[in-house]
Amino acid sequence: MDKRSIQKSLGLLGIFLCLTFNAIAQVEELPVDTTKELKKGFKFKKFIDEVFKYSTFYGAYSQTNSIQNNQTFFVTQTNELIETTQKTPADFMVTYGWRKLANFQYEDRDRFYIGDEWNASTKSNIGNHKGLEYLIQFDRGRQQGDEFENKEIFVRYLDKWWLVKGEYKLNELVDLNYKSAEARARFLIGRKLSLSLGAIYRTYDKAYGYNPIEVYLQDSNWWNLSNSVGHVDVMYQMVSPSTGQPMGYDWQWFDAEGTLLANSDLDYRNNVFQDVVNNYNQEQLSMIGGFEQASIIAGLDLYHYRDDFWLHFYGNILPYHKLISGDKRYSYEAVKGDQWLDYSAGGVVGIVIGKNLGLYAEINIQKYWDRNIKVIKAGVNFKI
Repeated sequence: MDKRSIQKSLGLLGIFLCLTFNAIAQVEELPVDTTKELKKGFKFKKFIDEVFKYSTFYGAYSQTNSIQNNQTFFVTQTNELIETTQKTPADFMVTYGWRKLANFQYEDRDRFYIGDEWNASTKSNIGNHKGLEYLIQFDRGRQQGDEFENKEIFVRYLDKWWLVKGEYKLNELVDLNYKSAEARARFLIGRKLSLSLGAIYRTYDKAYGYNPIEVYLQDSNWWNLSNSVGHVDVMYQMVSPSTGQPMGYDWQWFDAEGTLLANSDLDYRNNVFQDVVNNYNQEQLSMIGGFEQASIIAGLDLYHYRDDFWLHFYGNILPYHKLISGDKRYSYEAVKGDQWLDYSAGGVVGIVIGKNLGLYAEINIQKYWDRNIKVIKAGVNFKI
């Protein structure tokens, strides 16, 4: 190969290497395709905002004096005075929760949550915001000496033409405990009226409407129940202290250890037997088991708001029910008939008259099975 051919080959090789390095450099300088990562990050952020944005975590403690009973005393044989007034401990409430509820226009949006707020969003079938809303709240307290625990979980997704909702409620003050899930279609009539229709599924552990002691007394005497728990009645004759004539018979009551419980049947029924009945009912009801039930649910919501007048009315009815599981003999259907009407309803009305006078009223009622909840508030404000 001559010198000219070698120079030509080296030139071609140099051109090829330059093109190769340039291509590699261009490949390395291409921007990374982050479209998928950006979309993924955007969706995750949207999900987080949907769940957490504008939500509030809160906790509170309150305590008040309970109503004190009138003073009572006992005088001993030696003329010693002993106070026997029953002391009732103070009422208290511990509350903590997490909520994301869109307040209606008539509700205070800047308040501090302490757990005793009444929010129409959890009762009605419309909201001031489409999308996800929820309330998770736990209460523990004491009222007139009786301790209680309340729990409420509310989750709802509201769309223009449908809604789905789940709820768990434990209210020991009225002995109500259930879980529910529902789905409804919504029908908008104008801008103020909304109708909804769907189905609700409820589970509950107690045989509402069934009273075991009532059934027991149909076939047995009340004292047989007392004897079955170890309480013994001993008959004695009563004699008039002035004439010495017999006055009839009565019974003293003793427990299994021989401790005196009551000096008469009346004293026993008034002060002891009620505990025997409560224990018997709890034992019998715990043996029955839980129930599952499907029902039709229909709702109506009317909402009107102006600065000087607002009206919000809502109602739900459950007219037809079908037992899915549970002992039918003890179901509410067996106790109360083939069908019954469960319902919830409420309303808020506010009127502002001039610059000085304001009137306000609200009501909320609920009847599920034989358990009733009712809250009524009304007020007037006059600014001087």
